[in-house]
Amino acid sequence: MMKSVRDDEMAMKFVTPMLWVALIAALSVGGSYVYACAAPFAAVGALAARKMDRATGLTLVLLAWSANQIVGYGLLDYPQTANSFAWGGAIGLGAVAALFAARVVGNFGWSNVVATVASFASAFIAYEGTLYLASFGLGGSDAFSFDIVSRILVINAVAFTAILALYAVVGLLKTGREKAIAVRA
Repeated sequence: MMKSVRDDEMAMKFVTPMLWVALIAALSVGGSYVYACAAPFAAVGALAARKMDRATGLTLVLLAWSANQIVGYGLLDYPQTANSFAWGGAIGLGAVAALFAARVVGNFGWSNVVATVASFASAFIAYEGTLYLASFGLGGSDAFSFDIVSRILVINAVAFTAILALYAVVGLLKTGREKAIAVRA
């Protein structure tokens, strides 16, 4: 009986991060398809920073970016030009910058709520800042109008909030599962 309980506990510790990677990757594919260039990478970076270790978070961000590129070039017919590929790379760098900015800000010792909000804000600023800097070499600085950046902020904020809500629900389910395991022990 004890072996079964320990096996359940180990499975929960391994499966939970992998479920998040799969869920957020799936949402990235869906978001990439629906929003094309406005996939919620700041939200993904902030969530990865707050809920995962550095390696898993980086894997998640890169997986989300890869999914976005596959959807873009495979389904949405992104132009296959040097400039388009360079923008794809800039988006990937922006997503990674979002992750690391959120990790730094999230570790300032604030309360969980403040750290989560600050992580999202810093991720968004790092992501958009990286893309804005890229626009000086790649063109497209007109894409940083107030209306467009506001739209991308809303997309990221909605995605961030929705995934946090899912995370809370999964946390409640996980707690119930852990209690059931403890009762069996």
